[in-house]
Amino acid sequence: MANSNGLQCQRIAVSACQGLGYNMTALPNLAGHTNQLEAELQIAKLLPLIESGCSRRARFLLCSALFPLCTPDVPRPVTACKSLCETVKSECAVQASPELMELWPQFLTCETLPQPEKHELCMQIPQQVGVQAAQPYWSNWLAWKMSADQISGSSNHPLTGSSITSISSNNAICPQNFTINPLNAQECLPQCQRDAFHTSQQKKLTESFILGLSAICFVLTLFALVTFWAEPRRFGYPERPVLFLCLCYNLFSICYLERIVFHNQSRSRAIYEPISTVCTLLSPPCLASYISTSYLSLCAATWWLIFALCFYLSSHKKWSSEALEKHSGLFHVLAWVPPLAPPIAALLLEKVHPSELTGMCMAPGFVEVPALILLLLGLYFTLRASRSLHSLQQQHQLHLQHQQRFSQLRKRFVIFSLLFFIPTAAGLMLGAFYRDLGGAPPTIVPSCSTLEDCSPPDKLSAWPSLMRVFFQLLGGTLTGLWVWSRKTCENYRSRLVGGNPIMSSTTTKHLHVKNMHITNSPLYAGISFHNVPVYNPHQSRV
Repeated sequence: MANSNGLQCQRIAVSACQGLGYNMTALPNLAGHTNQLEAELQIAKLLPLIESGCSRRARFLLCSALFPLCTPDVPRPVTACKSLCETVKSECAVQASPELMELWPQFLTCETLPQPEKHELCMQIPQQVGVQAAQPYWSNWLAWKMSADQISGSSNHPLTGSSITSISSNNAICPQNFTINPLNAQECLPQCQRDAFHTSQQKKLTESFILGLSAICFVLTLFALVTFWAEPRRFGYPERPVLFLCLCYNLFSICYLERIVFHNQSRSRAIYEPISTVCTLLSPPCLASYISTSYLSLCAATWWLIFALCFYLSSHKKWSSEALEKHSGLFHVLAWVPPLAPPIAALLLEKVHPSELTGMCMAPGFVEVPALILLLLGLYFTLRASRSLHSLQQQHQLHLQHQQRFSQLRKRFVIFSLLFFIPTAAGLMLGAFYRDLGGAPPTIVPSCSTLEDCSPPDKLSAWPSLMRVFFQLLGGTLTGLWVWSRKTCENYRSRLVGGNPIMSSTTTKHLHVKNMHITNSPLYAGISFHNVPVYNPHQSRV
């Protein structure tokens, strides 16, 4: 907005300097800043001096120097008067420590400020404001409203009462830890690195909770990956997709660990760090965490579907391990490429929002819905495969020892599937209905017209977020259970004591059916036995 003198007025968007009795400013300021971001960085450095309480009017003085008053009735920005500057500086020199006084900005020299007695335009603040009881920093000056006699100026450029009243009446107020929406003065946006919808205790609990679960998930999935790597021949198809399922959740846990360790919210709240004005803006770390976790969640759900499909093809369609191996390239394309679409769509549609509690970004529904569909399809093939395994076990009279192994395989497959499906589906359901459960705060809150009506919104519960993350990481942690067996323990023990590891079951397992000796791959690497045709891609078709 430009006045008749060409001065460009703009709304003050920095929360620390809102509620001064005016809401419009113009740049450059006394420090020579040409945009509000530079001024915000400067005011953040001055917060220790302001919040020390050395002077009740320190905030007004420093903010008016960085965000001078702009109105249509004056030809230039209006700063504080020289007398106010001298008063504040003298009070702080007595009350504040020498270390804090070193923060006094060099650009704020009281001698250079305008003086009313010289008919220079400037702002003054009543003495009674300075002796009022201290309030939280966000409302120190909200009770003060500018009036005609609070601005001293030359008769050549008078500030009429009507112009001051319009500034006062249009001055929107935001609750604590919120800031005015630059695009709509009737809305307040949560301020970053402040406790807008959650308390500091909730954030610390969430960080500790996520850190512990992520570390456990990382260790157990890493153990599974090392086991797969050490004995690749032991884990062929149809169980090979578990390897990539563990890989997805290992990387998933790393995303959470990186967010907690390297982008810790409590450390970023240091007083000398700039405070972001609007917390609905997506930072690069937040976007990176959203894309990574969303993509890996969908990849894991796809590998779960492939795992169930491979067991179904192996048990019901009689596909051999070689037949499944032949289609591994297709499996990888389906598992790694399509999951990119939902997070990209959420970004393009601008549905991604940061979470104050976890410090990560999310878009409820965009990833959870397709992941749930993949899980349900996987559950369908799991039930079909389990039924086929049971039917094959009943139809063929195997040697008692091999029949027991067959039964153990079926139990292992079903138990593993349930242990993965139940917590993962629960986590996705909580994510899909996150907003309905009260976990997602509103994007905006209405601004206030008076201080009495400007109470902060109620704090939200942290349990929906905690349960969502818990079930997500629990499902990933349990994927490592597939390698937990007596053979794994014996192999690791043999390696640790320096002996030879036990030969893989891939080369030693045999079936004896009706006096026939059949060399076979593992029972869970292409279900095959006597009188049951097995699909093999290398066999010639009749």
